[in-house]
Amino acid sequence: MSPDRQTRRTSSHRGRWQMFARLLRPYRWPLLGASVAMVLDAALTVLRPWPLKVVIDRVISHKPKASNVPFISQWLDNASLDRMHILYGACAATLTIAISTGLLTYLYTRGLGVVAQKFVADLRGNLFAHMQRLSLRFHDRQRTGDLTTRLTSDVQAIQDVLANGTIILFSNLFLLLGMTSMMLWLNWRFALAALSVSPLLFASVFLYTRRIQIAARAARTSTGLLASLAQETLASIRIVQGLAQEDQQDERFQLQAASGQQASLESVRYQARVAPMVDVLAAGGLVMVMYYGATRVMAGALSTGDVIVFFAYVTNLYSPMKALSKLSYAIGKAAVGVERVAEVMYQRSEVTDRENAVEASGFLGRIEFRNLAFEYEHGQPILSEINLTIAPGETVAIVGTTGAGKSTLVSLVPRFYDPTGGVVLLDGNDIRNFRVQSLREQMSLVLQDALLFSGTVRENIAFGHPDATDEEVAGAAVLANAAEFIQRLPQGYDTPIAERGATLSGGQKQRIAIARAILRNAPILILDEPTSGLDAASEQLVIEALGRAASKRTTLVIAHRLASIRFANRTVGYQK
Repeated sequence: MSPDRQTRRTSSHRGRWQMFARLLRPYRWPLLGASVAMVLDAALTVLRPWPLKVVIDRVISHKPKASNVPFISQWLDNASLDRMHILYGACAATLTIAISTGLLTYLYTRGLGVVAQKFVADLRGNLFAHMQRLSLRFHDRQRTGDLTTRLTSDVQAIQDVLANGTIILFSNLFLLLGMTSMMLWLNWRFALAALSVSPLLFASVFLYTRRIQIAARAARTSTGLLASLAQETLASIRIVQGLAQEDQQDERFQLQAASGQQASLESVRYQARVAPMVDVLAAGGLVMVMYYGATRVMAGALSTGDVIVFFAYVTNLYSPMKALSKLSYAIGKAAVGVERVAEVMYQRSEVTDRENAVEASGFLGRIEFRNLAFEYEHGQPILSEINLTIAPGETVAIVGTTGAGKSTLVSLVPRFYDPTGGVVLLDGNDIRNFRVQSLREQMSLVLQDALLFSGTVRENIAFGHPDATDEEVAGAAVLANAAEFIQRLPQGYDTPIAERGATLSGGQKQRIAIARAILRNAPILILDEPTSGLDAASEQLVIEALGRAASKRTTLVIAHRLASIRFANRTVGYQK
């Protein structure tokens, strides 16, 4: 890998984690509290074997001096306590440690769980908001199902690690540090013998964690593609069933699922290899402790209690290592989730506000395309040298062959894209001098595919004007020739609309979309083939409604049939 590429990757990795650190900043105090609780829990857990050592050395073996007991060694040596009092004290200490660690575990588990839930809610909300504001050029290149997977499954993987993996990771790390420190303090030679296999163990776990992460990345990418395929198929279920292509889609789905399964199975294989490897290495460390400890006790250099403490530590020492090795798969999935979420979060919209952009308001509605040029891909022009002026309140119909760029032309007015050459003027001002959000608030849209949202009829009409009264909604429906069929619906304006308006006819959906545009009452109206695919009766009702919607508004309308644009003041022909 070249130095420049390595530098870019390191910088991207650092920026990715800095972004998540910023999102976690509001929760720094709960996180600090949870960290303190985990440190205290680890410290108390490290002390668990010591009451047993005191009982063995001072009660059972009845040694006059207690060797190396943390904090109370000198006090025990000088106190005049009989064996029963020492036994009672050891039992009380064991219970106290157990109760304290239980309380601390409750505190940091609950604290981290709450932080994880709130953090993920913030992350998912920020990601969704960011996706909505990315330019259409970004969405043109992306699969909807893959973006949905990033918003759901990838974020969920991050939540799982933050809520549960963090506890496993840091509690076991603190425990490892505490037990290692205590073993070195008790007898450094003995400790080195017990820890001799640890470097090999950590190196092996790290190696397999990297492999698991690579496999998890491939699995997550495949899952996103699978979700995209499912979303596309179910959204187009009428055409799939109508052309009897269920078997073909089944085959595509199974092939994509098999690809993801292969990557997931590879992760499982790596994960399965880690646990037995840890067991074997842990057994090697335990054998060393058994041999070294027994010989030192026989030589009188260590007490039986010391060896018991070491046995307890070594047994518990490899349990955290094993727990960490099992966590590697979850961490790998979360790391991939972080990458995929950050990949979207670091995307910047190609359509942005200029530094000195102003609010758009009070437009008369004069639109001018001056020397306009546009291309989706470099070197492949879609529009070139377009010059057109539309007077305030004028309705201009744009007609032309399919693929000539008519929809692209009108998409430049609300700045779905920015031109690659020339300028779009609104009341004599470059539209890039206005803030994007305020510019779009001055416009209404009616598209060929009347997009409706889950909700009631009333909510769909009021989508562009959420504060509208019931009277205003009903008035817009009347102007859009929609009131009559709405009143015949089971619950009138409160009738729920199925996904994508599947329970309504094309004409009904289009009239609801026109009512939405009328209610918005914006000075500029864009109609992109609004009567395409309608029968004659529905088309007549829609055309009448469009004529009312275009009244006193600057209107751009795209259509193939001249009959559908007879309400226009002027027709402009355009061919590529």
